[in-house]
Amino acid sequence: MKENDQIRRYYDKLAPKYDVERFANSYGQYLHKQEQLIMQDWLFGKNPDTCLDMGCGTGRFLKYAKHGIDISEPMLLQAQFKFPEHDLQVSSITNTLYMDNTFDAVFSLHVFFHLEHHVIKQAIKEAYRILKPGGLLIFDFPSQTRRQLVKYQKDDWHGNTVLNVDTVREYSNSMFTLKKFQGVMMFPIHRIPDGLRDYMRTLDTLLCRSPLKFLASYNLVCLQRNA
Repeated sequence: MKENDQIRRYYDKLAPKYDVERFANSYGQYLHKQEQLIMQDWLFGKNPDTCLDMGCGTGRFLKYAKHGIDISEPMLLQAQFKFPEHDLQVSSITNTLYMDNTFDAVFSLHVFFHLEHHVIKQAIKEAYRILKPGGLLIFDFPSQTRRQLVKYQKDDWHGNTVLNVDTVREYSNSMFTLKKFQGVMMFPIHRIPDGLRDYMRTLDTLLCRSPLKFLASYNLVCLQRNA
C-alpha cells in the first residue's frame, strides 16, 4: 500500500535534508506563506492542545497542533527536536491510537496527494472518528481541473493523486459538511524569477480566494464533522 512502505522509505531517506531542500528556497517559502495564511485563518481560536497534525513530517505546522503523527520515524525525530514538548507518534493516518471524539481539529497537508483513493476514504473516516462533533478536518490536494487544463501528468506516485471538490463531498458524504475551500499557487511560480516571487504572492493569494480558486495548483478544504 502506498501509504506505508513506498512513502515511508522515501521520507525516511529525505528527513535530514527535507526542510532545507523543500522550504528554505523561494519556491518553498512562496508556498508555505500562502498555506500558513490559510491555517491561521481556519484554525483561529482553536487551542493547539486539541488539534492533531495528521502526517506532520518535520513539524512545519506543529505550531497549530500539540499532537502529531507520521509514518516516518526520521521525519518525526526532526519534528521532536523542534517541538520537544509535543506528543508525536509513529502512526498510520488510517488507524490511529486516539480515542473517539478527541480533537477539535485535524489537519493534513501534503499527505493525501500521495495516497490511493481508497486510503484517502479511510483517512477521512478515521478523522471523523477521532474528531468531536463540529470539529474541523483540513486537507489539501492537487486540483484535478488545473491538471486537466494544462495537460499535466506525473510519471510516479509522488504528489500524483488529484481531487476536486465534488469528489471530496462524495468521500466525506454524511460524515462532514464542506465549510471552506481555497486555492494555493495560481501562478506557475517555478517559471517566475526568484526576485519577483514575493511581489507576485499577494496577487496570487487574491486570485486563490476568488471564484477562480478551483484553477489553482492546489486546493485546501475545511470540512466540519457532523453530529
